[in-house]
Amino acid sequence: MAGDWIKMRTGLRNHPKVVRIASALLADRFRVVGGLHAVWCLIDEFSEDGILNGYSYSLIDEIIGWPGFSEAMAQVGWLFMDGQAVVCPEFLTHNGASAKRRAQEMDRKRSVRNVSASNADEMRTRGEERREEVKAITSPDGDVGDFQLEPVTKLNGNARP
Repeated sequence: MAGDWIKMRTGLRNHPKVVRIASALLADRFRVVGGLHAVWCLIDEFSEDGILNGYSYSLIDEIIGWPGFSEAMAQVGWLFMDGQAVVCPEFLTHNGASAKRRAQEMDRKRSVRNVSASNADEMRTRGEERREEVKAITSPDGDVGDFQLEPVTKLNGNARP
């Protein structure tokens, strides 16, 4: 009941526990990830603390349509029975309201950093900028002759030759 999304890692399909579940059930890892998604969504929807009172492994298996899946999750430590309840350990760490708030805050900060990093060169002040000025060369009698490029260094807005 903590919201309409759950946290799932991008590399979940390669996690050793997923591989173990796939081996135990003779299933594809993508199917296992889909089963995990279904179970974790069920827990998120009907629990605030990761405890589904009155549920059993067989009931969860019936709901998600995969016999033996809950037991396989239990074998790797992602579920356990506590009396008449199925418990998802570390639920509050990954899918509770505070975990979701932390994840959203982390994403927000990451996007701000990415935007500021892409503009860093444009925003950075540079100590020196070089440019060349064209100066006319005058003869001692005042006649303007050839033109010459003369480098000028600019420090903090003040030009100096």
